[in-house]
Amino acid sequence: MLVAHNTEHFNNRPAGKAFARGYVRAIRDLLDARAGRASEAHRAELEAIIARDTGLDAATVHDMALPGFNPNGVPTQEGMLYCYQFFRDLGLVPEPVSDATFAALWGTDLIEEVLGEIGRVPES
Repeated sequence: MLVAHNTEHFNNRPAGKAFARGYVRAIRDLLDARAGRASEAHRAELEAIIARDTGLDAATVHDMALPGFNPNGVPTQEGMLYCYQFFRDLGLVPEPVSDATFAALWGTDLIEEVLGEIGRVPES
């Protein structure tokens, strides 16, 4: 079953841009903390938030490997297609998404606009 969304939220560019900015900053903050470029106290604070919001214990969060976050918040089409197929294979996306619809979903204009304002960082 597809969930109907209120399209008003999809057309709110300022809200979308604010979300994109927060997402990029959060990724960078987490990557910096995990790489030792932030204090241990800050890393512990971030891990406590993750533990609280996921229901995992703090020790597990501390020891787990991070997924492959891009520090500029830019997703890969390959990764998006992989996730789509994974959920299709599980039956969680029962109706196939057409190539045209999938292509229309791909857009990085908000991320690129935010990166123009806050700057890109090197990707490793």
